[in-house]
Amino acid sequence: MGAVLAMTRTLLAAAAALLLAGCGGPPPDAPPGASAAETRVLAVAQGIGRLFGGSAVDDVGRPPVGPEQFAPEAIAAAPGAYRIVQINALGINELGRIIQTNGPRTTLALQSGPTAAFDAGILTATRGFGDDLLTIDAPGLLGLLRAGGGSLTRTAETLDAQDQVVTTRFACQVRPAGRETVDLGLRQATLARFDENCRSDRLIFDNIYWLDERGEIAASRQYVSPTVAYLRANRL
Repeated sequence: MGAVLAMTRTLLAAAAALLLAGCGGPPPDAPPGASAAETRVLAVAQGIGRLFGGSAVDDVGRPPVGPEQFAPEAIAAAPGAYRIVQINALGINELGRIIQTNGPRTTLALQSGPTAAFDAGILTATRGFGDDLLTIDAPGLLGLLRAGGGSLTRTAETLDAQDQVVTTRFACQVRPAGRETVDLGLRQATLARFDENCRSDRLIFDNIYWLDERGEIAASRQYVSPTVAYLRANRL
């Protein structure tokens, strides 16, 4: 998996260099009369589309949904609607697209079909991964991140082997962990890192959040379930 991620970063860095430097010719299907900047954006989007067009998620056995939503033209038209999603335990490394928004709440659909719900960048639920997170709350978590840390209690619901809902409460501590240069795919950014340690009587997990200068979550690694483990997501 490390080799795949390294190759991903290398290719995305090359795409970003193409966009910034303005080198290379227009893609063959660039619309007539498109400006140089427009054709460069389309070229980068095509590169991203090719890079994430297939991945190990095929092993999960779910067909892609809405392939037109991941076309290079769609990515170029609205890059802010896309996220890079990685789940090492499932071999997932692909694009996701925001398909629903309600205030700070968003639902992200992966290219292979599964979905993940977020509230201001904080993971609240997943569907389609098999061992899903039905729901988890985060009372005041974003405020704690912006304030520099603190403690909270979180409640999660999952299914057991008999498909019965199991409710688990976690005592969580949020602590600042300095600033880091984070690879966001097309660019690198120096972001404030916060670590969240959550404990119950039978489970411990550690989430990571990287906040930008506006106090928004630009990237994160958040716990889903014992089988899925952690989902990493970041803006392009």
